[in-house]
Amino acid sequence: MLNQLHIKHFTVFQDARFEFAPGLNVIIGDNGTGKTHLLKLGYLFCRAWPDLMGSQASLGKKRVESYLEERLERIFRIGNLASLVSQGHRNGASIVADVGGHIPTLQIRMQTERPFASPGLPEAMPWEIRLKRPKDQAASIEVVQAPGQQKGKSLDLVQLPENAAKNAFVPRPIFVPSKEIVSMFKGLVGLFEKYRDFPLDETYRDLAVALSSLEPREPSPLLSGVVQRIQQLLGGELKLEDSDLVFVQASGSRLESQLLAEGHRKLALLIYLIRYRLIERGSSLFWDEPESNLHPAAIRLLAEALYALVGQGVQVILATHSLFLLREFEILQRTPESPPLPMKYFALGLGKHGVTVSMGDDSAAVGPLLLLDEDLTQSDRYFETLE
Repeated sequence: MLNQLHIKHFTVFQDARFEFAPGLNVIIGDNGTGKTHLLKLGYLFCRAWPDLMGSQASLGKKRVESYLEERLERIFRIGNLASLVSQGHRNGASIVADVGGHIPTLQIRMQTERPFASPGLPEAMPWEIRLKRPKDQAASIEVVQAPGQQKGKSLDLVQLPENAAKNAFVPRPIFVPSKEIVSMFKGLVGLFEKYRDFPLDETYRDLAVALSSLEPREPSPLLSGVVQRIQQLLGGELKLEDSDLVFVQASGSRLESQLLAEGHRKLALLIYLIRYRLIERGSSLFWDEPESNLHPAAIRLLAEALYALVGQGVQVILATHSLFLLREFEILQRTPESPPLPMKYFALGLGKHGVTVSMGDDSAAVGPLLLLDEDLTQSDRYFETLE
C-alpha cells in the first residue's frame, strides 16, 4: 500500500507532500493539476518491489536504477527523462515514497469476525530517488534509498535485500487508466511488444497482461452483495476465452465486448478484477476517472463497490472530476449502517508557484473545489433562466 509521497520539482509539483489513507483516497482537481501524474507515481513505487524481486534474488544499485528509468519513460510515455523535471529547475527532481509491505503470517479469526485489515505484519518499504539533469548530459535516475537497504549503508556497497524486506510481500497494484481497455484487449500486449512507439503508455500494457491471467480455482473472498447487483445491472460478466474478453450473458449466450456500452465495460472490468483475484486484501487499486461514461445509477453502484472493497482491506486511490461520485462517497461515509473506513481527500489547485495541495478526512476540509464552485454557479445560472 502507498503511505506517503513527497514530490519536488517533478512535472507540475514544486514541493508537494501526500499522506494516503489505507482505505479510500479521492483526488480532485482541475485539468493540468497533476492528478494522473500523482496516480502514476504511486503506482510506480507500489509495483517496483514485486517487479524487481520477481526477476532475481538479489539486486544491485544499477539494476534498480535501470528499472526505474525504463518504467518512468514508459509509464509517462516520454523520450527523455529531463522532460519530467519542472521548468526552471536544472538541478533535477526528487521523490520520496513510503510503501507498506507485509511479512506473511498465519491469521486465525472466527467466522463472525471481520477480516484482518492487513494480510501480515507490516514492513516499511521506503524509496528515495533523484532525477538528475546535468548540463550537456542525458538525465538519469539516482536511487538514494530502496527497500531492503540497511540504514546508514550506501546503496553502492550492498546487494538488496539486506533485512526483513527479503520476506516482505507487496501485492502487485492495479492501475486502471481513463480510457477503457476491454474493447481493445485482444492482441494489445503483442502490439506493445512489436512497436516501440505504440501510442499508449505502459499502464495499459500492465493491465492487459494482468487481465490475461487464468481464472483461479478458489473464488475471491472480496465478492460482495454489491458485485451481484452490478452483475444484475449488466446482465452478465466478462470471461477470458481464446485470448479475448467475452461478455457472457445470464442466458449463457456470448456477446463481443465491443458491443457493450463503454460505461458497462468499466463496471464489468471491476467485477473481472475481483473475480480473477487481481485485486486482493492488502493491494492497491489506482483508477483514473472511474466515473467517465457512467450514468448516475451506475456511478452510485460503482461507489458502493469501491467502498465495499475498502472495507475488506483494499486501498483505493482514484482521481475524479465528478461531484456526483464525490457526494456518493460522502453519503456512504455518513450512513450509520456503513462501517467507518479510513478516507482521505486531496484537492489540487494551480498556484503561483506550482500546484497547491490540500488534504483532509472529508471534502469539507479541503479546498478550493472547482467542481463544486462550478456546480453551484451552474445552479444559479439555471434558476436565473426560470425567473
